[in-house]
Amino acid sequence: MFVKGGGTKKRFLKQGEVLFRDGDAGDAAFIVDSGHVGICKIVEGEEDELATLNPGELFGEMAIVDGSKRMAHALAKEDSVVIEIPTAALEMRLKKVDPFLKALMNILVNNLRSVHQAYMKRARSINDYMNAIEFHTQGFRLYLTRLDESQMSTEGLEKLARIDVLVRDLRRSFKDHDDPRFSALREQDINHKK
Repeated sequence: MFVKGGGTKKRFLKQGEVLFRDGDAGDAAFIVDSGHVGICKIVEGEEDELATLNPGELFGEMAIVDGSKRMAHALAKEDSVVIEIPTAALEMRLKKVDPFLKALMNILVNNLRSVHQAYMKRARSINDYMNAIEFHTQGFRLYLTRLDESQMSTEGLEKLARIDVLVRDLRRSFKDHDDPRFSALREQDINHKK
């Protein structure tokens, strides 16, 4: 699949190559021509794969519609080819569109961004909560190590060390706890086999 006109071009990506990063300017949309592209986001220190895109699928389009920065990063899951559609190509085509439809498209993109933010990864299990606590205490520890002694960073670090011990104890206390996410998945699998 190749889209002609407006400065479109093919880009060849090696496995693991990053096409764009979270926070980059959104100056092009892309269509997967061959291979597979992963859309990932770092959430609380962990990389979370949001989607795997297959040939023919469009991605990165929201950034060129509303001019916002990228909300995630895209990388080739294998050697892949993508078609780059620069902002100018979209703008050229949008000049011919009714202003009402352009406004409606911007509203839909803004709504989609809001939904995406609302449904980002949230803690759903005991392990998720423990990981979140550890991630935030590590960040706080780094902050405290940069303070002057007069700002009681030593006392703060001692309290964080106690939190570390409590989190380890909590992990041990719940090591045999059945994660509700996995229980729901097992029940769903059982129901599909019936």
